[in-house]
Amino acid sequence: MTKKNTKRRKHDPFLKYIYSVPQNTRTLLQLAQRRTPALRKMLSDVDMGSLKPIPGSFSTVGERGEADLAFKAKSLRGGPDAFVGILLEHKSVKENDVLSQIYHYIFEVMLNKNAKSDMAWTWLPTKAIIIYNGKTDWDPIADFKKKGYALFNGNTLPFECVMVNLANILDSDCKGADNPVAAIGTLVMKHAYDPDGLRNAGGIIKELLDKLDNNTRTTLVKKIELYLKWYIDQDLVKEMIMAFKSIGQRMGFVSIADAEMKAEASGFRKGIKKERANSEKNMNLLVKRIAKKLKVPEEELLALKP
Repeated sequence: MTKKNTKRRKHDPFLKYIYSVPQNTRTLLQLAQRRTPALRKMLSDVDMGSLKPIPGSFSTVGERGEADLAFKAKSLRGGPDAFVGILLEHKSVKENDVLSQIYHYIFEVMLNKNAKSDMAWTWLPTKAIIIYNGKTDWDPIADFKKKGYALFNGNTLPFECVMVNLANILDSDCKGADNPVAAIGTLVMKHAYDPDGLRNAGGIIKELLDKLDNNTRTTLVKKIELYLKWYIDQDLVKEMIMAFKSIGQRMGFVSIADAEMKAEASGFRKGIKKERANSEKNMNLLVKRIAKKLKVPEEELLALKP
């Protein structure tokens, strides 16, 4: 069994690739609102159809995974010139200082560049959303209210904040989403630490992938594969890619898993006489070896033969 990657990238390009697109973020938050009443309440006064990214928000705070995504949207209160900021902060592990980070980002990123010069408040009223896909339950807002100093602030933060645990979003809700890319991103991130859950969601992911055009699907599968290699066993990554019906063969590109299998096959055949290399006997031996390593039935591998 291949060891899991223990090193983590501080900035997750998978989340940014998918959810920097406003309509994808809208879908993610729509899915989350079904199981998170606090988020539903927080966004009730926001015109989510007006969601626009704040340009350069990530580079403002540096390539450190901070202030993952920032948007501006029209407020349903206060007239046509009223805007709010939507800040998405992604966490895969518990970080006790996440609320302090968000407070810092508000003044670094959530600037109201359209504010009139005579306005005293030049920052966008910010609604911060922590997107969490870690292995254990965590509620930083509840933790804050337990602290003694929170009492001096009336047990309230100086900004609105809601925690969204992706584990609470149902796979079935993702299956029925009108936006396949956003739904796939939610499923993959939700099950990043959950191999069994990822296997179970594999059919839904494949079904959603089939709704995409070839170029979008090809790029997204590559992103999924690269992302999962940082979080789960490499054997499972290979297994999932294989479950998507030999993506490299079907979609016209060589995936990481395809390349690794090809390299393994090449090494296996090394030293075998040329005239025997393509024989059925050697192919069956190769399939048996790979099936044993990946712990999948030989029949599934044979079914992928072109």
